Amino acid sequence: MFSLPISAINKNGLIDIFETLAQFPNIMMMIRSGDYTVDAHSLIGVFSLDINKPIELILEKEPDDEFKSAISRFIPAAVH
Repeated sequence: MFSLPISAINKNGLIDIFETLAQFPNIMMMIRSGDYTVDAHSLIGVFSLDINKPIELILEKEPDDEFKSAISRFIPAAVH
């Protein structure tokens, strides 16, 4: 398992995250926020997240550079 913290400022940020992750349909990924874990490819699941809590992207394995580059804008500056 590989995980990365990600963040969204508002619900529009969640749309951006969802649309970015949707570009990688062959990668199994989940998003965890608090006690909830949702399929990262599920629009309803992503919208159910509480953006006031830390959000964690969970992957089966470390992603390639293309994926890392695509999601880099959602990774908090302290993690870079």
